[in-house]
Amino acid sequence: MKKVLIASTALVAATMLSAGAASASEKIKLNLGGYSKWWVVAAQQDSSFQANANTAGAQADYNTVDIKGDNEIFFGGSTTLDNGLKVGIDIQLEAGGHTDQTTDTIDESYIWIEGGFGKFIVGSENNGTYLLHVTAPDAAGNWNEGGIMTGGFSLAVPTNVRGVDPTSNGNNTTAIVTDNDAEKITYVAPSFYGLTVGASYVPSAAGQDNRSTVDINTQTTGEIFGAGALYANTFGGVGVKVSAGAVFYDLNSKTVGGAKDDVQEYAAGTQLSYAGFTLGGSYRQVVASTGTTTLDNNASAWDIGLQYASGPYAVSAAYFKSSAEGTRATVGEDEIEFYQVSGKYTLGAGVDALASVGYASYEDETNSVQNENKGWVVMTGLSLAF
Repeated sequence: MKKVLIASTALVAATMLSAGAASASEKIKLNLGGYSKWWVVAAQQDSSFQANANTAGAQADYNTVDIKGDNEIFFGGSTTLDNGLKVGIDIQLEAGGHTDQTTDTIDESYIWIEGGFGKFIVGSENNGTYLLHVTAPDAAGNWNEGGIMTGGFSLAVPTNVRGVDPTSNGNNTTAIVTDNDAEKITYVAPSFYGLTVGASYVPSAAGQDNRSTVDINTQTTGEIFGAGALYANTFGGVGVKVSAGAVFYDLNSKTVGGAKDDVQEYAAGTQLSYAGFTLGGSYRQVVASTGTTTLDNNASAWDIGLQYASGPYAVSAAYFKSSAEGTRATVGEDEIEFYQVSGKYTLGAGVDALASVGYASYEDETNSVQNENKGWVVMTGLSLAF
């Protein structure tokens, strides 16, 4: 497979070079953009969970009110070469707000080349299935892994509760984000009668920002292949979106000669819109073989939501549920559920007032008190886009 991909890449490069003199009249100039969201969040943890926050039965006392933010600054630009090819760059800078102390300074960074053949993206970016995936709508943009509640930034997430994403129980989404922003090459084909397809290849599954070639004797590594499709069209005033994708992980164990893990993820989603209403839902399935890596669990998740938007107003209601194998030694599944109602009011160009009310539930397969939490979350915020 590697030889085929390398040969294909070489062919594309040769085609580009033979297309004519590839010189632009001036250098790329970066444009500035981004967004800033700040929320005032009130959350009530389960009293039993707080009273037994760890296996020793120690008491925990969580704040009921906090400030949470999500801020990014985009640097991007492009130019058109004399042979007609478009070449561009996108760099996304994390600008504070998250308090989990795990967010990269640079979230995504990649270059792209676009022409009649489609678009190639090279660098740190989400995979092709993620870029084309459709999920339940949320009026406040406060859903999936980027949401305050669904992203694990409000209620405390019990350590032993596993979500659909094998690498993080804060990535509660039906989109395939297991490889996150690992360096990869992605191809997106030109749309054809509303149909768009995309594919990604990740040479090293060990993660993002590796400073050297990974030693497979000391780290879990391997290749990742994925492909997805999106169909979007309008029929008699009814908007239709349907997406589907699959990602395959060929992973090697940390132990030389140890077990080999094969992981497959599948995702699908759809949205129907008419007269301001949007009804949408999606599904994700993780299938893993028995091995030694942290990706070794079977899990599934689905969501559904309804949104209505008219003028400056938008309101929505959505539901999410995931089920995942917690440990091999215990019969049962860990479950995560979210109920959320959101609203948005546009105050002006790029300025939105936001609000969400939600309920979250984390349940461990062992039914132990210190590994289960649930409670209400109320939040209101302001979003600035620039």
